[in-house]
Amino acid sequence: MRPNDLDALGHVNNAVALEYLETGRWDWLGLQGLEPGARMIAVVARTEIDYLAEIPRGRVEVRTVLESPTAEEFDEDGLTYRARFRQRVHLPETDRLAVDALVTVAFLDAEQRCLVPMQDFLAAAVRG
Repeated sequence: MRPNDLDALGHVNNAVALEYLETGRWDWLGLQGLEPGARMIAVVARTEIDYLAEIPRGRVEVRTVLESPTAEEFDEDGLTYRARFRQRVHLPETDRLAVDALVTVAFLDAEQRCLVPMQDFLAAAVRG
C-alpha cells in the first residue's frame, strides 16, 4: 500500500482498489511466464465488483485466478477474444475479504486498434 492510496478518512478509495486489481493481473501474467508487449495488450472490458470491507492502512493481498477460459475450454487453434479473472483483495492482518471482483479482459492490437484473439496475445507475450 502506498501512502497516497488513502483518502481523507484514512482508508483506500474505491478507484485505488481497481488499481490493486490491475497490479494483481500483471503479477498473475508474470507468474504464467507472460510479458505483454507494446503491441498486443489486454484491456478491461467489464468489471463486476463488490466492496465488502473498508481497507485501512496496512498490507493488502490480491489473489487472482483465471476463471475462463478453463484449460478444457481453451483451444490453441480456435479463437477466444475474452478472458475472465476472479480477483479478491484480502486484508492479511485480519484474514478478511475486502473486495470480490470479476474482471473481463479483451485483447487488442494497440497499433491497429482492433480486437485480436487471446491466442495472438499469448503468442506475443510468451517470454523466450
